Amino acid sequence: MRITLKKAGVAASAGVMALTGLLSTAGPAQAAGPMGAHNIRGIDPGNPDWLIHLFCDQGRADDIHFGAYNVKTGEFRKEKDYIGKISRNRAPRGDWEVFAGRCYYPQASTWTYTGKEERISQWIANRGRTDDKETFVRGYSSKTSATKSIGGSLDFGLAKSIFTGKLGGNFSYQWGWEETRSFERRSEKSIPPCTQIAVTWKPYKRVVRVNPVIEIGSYAWERNGRITQVGTWRGRDASYKRIYSYGYYIDGVSDQLIKTWNGTKEPDGVESKIEQRLNPSQCSR
Repeated sequence: MRITLKKAGVAASAGVMALTGLLSTAGPAQAAGPMGAHNIRGIDPGNPDWLIHLFCDQGRADDIHFGAYNVKTGEFRKEKDYIGKISRNRAPRGDWEVFAGRCYYPQASTWTYTGKEERISQWIANRGRTDDKETFVRGYSSKTSATKSIGGSLDFGLAKSIFTGKLGGNFSYQWGWEETRSFERRSEKSIPPCTQIAVTWKPYKRVVRVNPVIEIGSYAWERNGRITQVGTWRGRDASYKRIYSYGYYIDGVSDQLIKTWNGTKEPDGVESKIEQRLNPSQCSR
């Protein structure tokens, strides 16, 4: 996919690139991140966590976005905050360099844990002097959440697109982001005298961490009245074709799902029974 800044009247000028000094400021070598992206955290001025976030938070997730970056101050501006305020069009100006690209949301890491225990049935009490049997109805529905490392809320529609793999992920396992799953069960349980019992559930949870990645389509700067346009972040080597910031990530959390005997899926976890002794004054003597 080729992305250019033609609306700004930007033309490529390879001869100027070597004069900018950008190629010599690429920073130390590092292992490639998600989708082979280069981590720009700690390399350039400013806050790259917010740069990635603000750039990708423009319009639809699969659109081509535009941004402006001040190489002296590290400030980033969205298209609406750059055109008409810094420049009349998409062209670079002074210390402001401009770029266009698309955002992807690949999985960076994943892990599982046991969630908090919760009660999934009503309390049923036996106030008699002998054991009693009652039918318990217990039910549970899978739950999902998504958080950003920089704080703030995440649009549910975007989260669902990310964590079902529609925006560049590779999520081949079963978990609750695909769709809500639930169960309802009935069973007879024995209740000791002067006791109340209930059923609890500890869900098995999965976390998927996503580091949003910007794929640079076009990047341009202006020096001495001449504009240079390239295809990587700040004109650096090919490893900067895709960039991300290690400190900016989105965590999706949801219940793991398992297949049941009849082929359907339901939340996975551990079911337990809890007992509480009643005050003897509330029971038969």
